[in-house]
Amino acid sequence: MTLRIAQMLRDYHDVVDADFLAAFPDVEVVRAHNPDELAGALDGAEVFFTYNSAFTPETGPVIAKHGQALKWIQFATVGIDIAQEHGLPQDVLITNIGDISQTALAGHAMALMLGVMRGFHPYEGFRANHDWARNEFSPGLIPATGGTMVILGMGRIGQDVARKAKAFDMEVICVTRAATPAPFIDRVVKREDVGDVLPHADVLMIAMALDDETRNFIDADKIALLKPNAIVVNVSRGQVIDEAALTQALAAGWIKGAGIDAFADEPLSPDSPLWDLDNVLMTPHIAGQGGDAQKQGLAKLVRENLRLYLDGKPLKSVVR
Repeated sequence: MTLRIAQMLRDYHDVVDADFLAAFPDVEVVRAHNPDELAGALDGAEVFFTYNSAFTPETGPVIAKHGQALKWIQFATVGIDIAQEHGLPQDVLITNIGDISQTALAGHAMALMLGVMRGFHPYEGFRANHDWARNEFSPGLIPATGGTMVILGMGRIGQDVARKAKAFDMEVICVTRAATPAPFIDRVVKREDVGDVLPHADVLMIAMALDDETRNFIDADKIALLKPNAIVVNVSRGQVIDEAALTQALAAGWIKGAGIDAFADEPLSPDSPLWDLDNVLMTPHIAGQGGDAQKQGLAKLVRENLRLYLDGKPLKSVVR
């Protein structure tokens, strides 16, 4: 009996190639690129390969209507929050990519932090004018060594960021739901005590999953607790922080800067003031992308999970 798999993925997530099909001769993979194609691909499909942002107001109803036979959805992303918002089926096994993107994400977070500290973005203005500007530029630079990093979230990404921060001899404080000690973290505090540690943060690192409890977790009052030389880095979800309040603090110079990979609304509106702030270093929600090595890891996971599924065994990286 042929197993039908529907697929709606970006090209860099697509791991179904000739070798894959040769390894699973009893599998039929039907690709979709738009809602109309998705309806046909899902009819009779037991498995769905997709990614978080593929769930939209247009595709959500299509998945609900035509995905009645689905038993398992494999995400090529970590997050499933957008999918949950736009109609993720309830009685379906959900798996994500687990820790495959963890290293790239944590490294990107550190790059954003260092880029803001070392003024990479504002120097581009001098560079564009062929202005060496060494004396004008140097006074605004700060080092990471010896600073204090407050991390929101102590999942895989938060712990990997903590490990990297210790390489810079930083003090690491983690804010999490349950104050459980973990390696590379000097101090763990509960969420309700975040106000006690924010005034000590040289870097506020947001690695917290988005849910009803964490939406706007960092609001204007909490941003006001940060010291003037503090940096905010967000590689999680834009809605974890009050973006309007953050923008105001950055524009007014109440904090030093921000490195942002996740925004409240994506793509970021062309009218957003964040585009034009010299103290903001930003990337278009690509912190978790890791090139060929990551794609190989995804391919391995998908094949392993498909084999386990066909054998009736528990899958890896189960979300629910």
